[in-house]
Amino acid sequence: MSIHARRLGLLTATVLAGIALAACSGGGDTDTESLDATATVEASTTEVATSAAAGGAGGDGEVKGMPPREFFVANCAVCHGANREGGVGLPLTPDKLTQDDAFYQDTIKNGRTGTAMAAMGSILGLSDEEIATLVAFLKTDQP
Repeated sequence: MSIHARRLGLLTATVLAGIALAACSGGGDTDTESLDATATVEASTTEVATSAAAGGAGGDGEVKGMPPREFFVANCAVCHGANREGGVGLPLTPDKLTQDDAFYQDTIKNGRTGTAMAAMGSILGLSDEEIATLVAFLKTDQP
């Protein structure tokens, strides 16, 4: 992993930790739909996600020049756990991801209002194809 990728991962982890702390201190009610949205991830083109999934566990693509698993650990694990077991965010294992790909693609790209899930696709500058690759990984690869 390049030093640039490590720095980006550290910066992302720091930002996410701040978001998580702010969300946790806010109190308020959270319904089941909001909790599900917090733990979900999404891309933007179902076709791209489907073709990425067809390439095997997580597809053949990369996310910011990294295999999807490596990208997830560097950028998402701070909230969702290194093994996608959940933490601040809900678990992101195939058995827990029951919505269609478009839902998770939208969640990654735009975040979820009322939850700690920020618009990580925008924050990290992910393309629709990279988001679809990440969703395919989450929905097909067991930790």
